[in-house]
Amino acid sequence: MMKKGTTIVLGILILAVAGLYILFFLKKEKIGFVRSNELVYSYKGMEEAHALQGKRTKEYQTNIDTLQMDLQKAINNYNMEFSKLSKEERAEKEKMLIIQKENFQNYSQNAQKAIEKSNTDLTEGVLNQINAFVEKYAKENNYTIIFGTTTSGNVLYGKEEIDVTEEILKALNAQYSAIPNQEKK
Repeated sequence: MMKKGTTIVLGILILAVAGLYILFFLKKEKIGFVRSNELVYSYKGMEEAHALQGKRTKEYQTNIDTLQMDLQKAINNYNMEFSKLSKEERAEKEKMLIIQKENFQNYSQNAQKAIEKSNTDLTEGVLNQINAFVEKYAKENNYTIIFGTTTSGNVLYGKEEIDVTEEILKALNAQYSAIPNQEKK
């Protein structure tokens, strides 16, 4: 039983390799690859997304810093007034400090989640733009397949002649530059 399953898998593997050989080598299909990291991080859309994300992060951090300073001031005031306060006043001020601290912590946590979501959404949007463009580019330029090199090693080597990174990046950035600013968001 095990031998029959292995034979079937081996047969399918041989057919797949033979099919790829016929597809790519006998038909002389057009193949290319892009240096994925360079394409993504040199794309103007990604550069703008990073700038926007930096601005959003800075805004949240400014708010967090302000809330933290306000909390610290309230704690300092409480400590300075401590000996002058009655038991009831201390209890009321401590209650208010606890609420202020909880509000600060909640805002900080929510801000971090919002920053992460914004970063994910922006990056996903940019990658979708790039993928759609590469697909369109491949179809318009009669590529059968365009591989992407990654740090995990999808393509370990490719002849320079089939590296289309610069062509795609130039065309992608030209298309992006032609989009009016209000449509880029």
